[in-house]
Amino acid sequence: MKKIRFLLTAIALVGPASAFAADATLNFSGTIILPTCTVNSDSVKQDIDLKSIKITDFTATTANPTSFKIDLENCVAGTNVSMTVNGTTDTVASVLKNTGDAAKVGVQLLKAASVGDTTGTPITLGSALALGVVDATNKMTIPMVAQFYKLGTMTAGAVAATATVNFTYN
Repeated sequence: MKKIRFLLTAIALVGPASAFAADATLNFSGTIILPTCTVNSDSVKQDIDLKSIKITDFTATTANPTSFKIDLENCVAGTNVSMTVNGTTDTVASVLKNTGDAAKVGVQLLKAASVGDTTGTPITLGSALALGVVDATNKMTIPMVAQFYKLGTMTAGAVAATATVNFTYN
């Protein structure tokens, strides 16, 4: 009888163990995003006119440098901005292939130091170019230059090229 009482007491102490059941389930989600900028509407689509030049006046490898710019706005100050220019490359990495009927000439793109400059550093197509950090104005202006680039013995005709620009931020 003692054994039964001891056994019942042990079962009573161990038996009604607490059962835990989930009364609520909490799921969490969110997204961490990089700060971005908005390309100013005047910069989104631009037609840059390199004007005309006679073959006989084309005395160097490049001619008719033309300044233009791309303006970014609504940026977050302190954001690092990079730019990648894409287009069909000719035989030189910074020269867009001419889709017009002139031969042995393309359009070269340069990153200028200041707005209005007609010189700069050639932009390698398809490669990211670090532009710097957005300042407290929350804007950034990218000064650029486009120019004819002689690739050999040219023939007269139209010159046309197209490029797209993509920005990355971090």
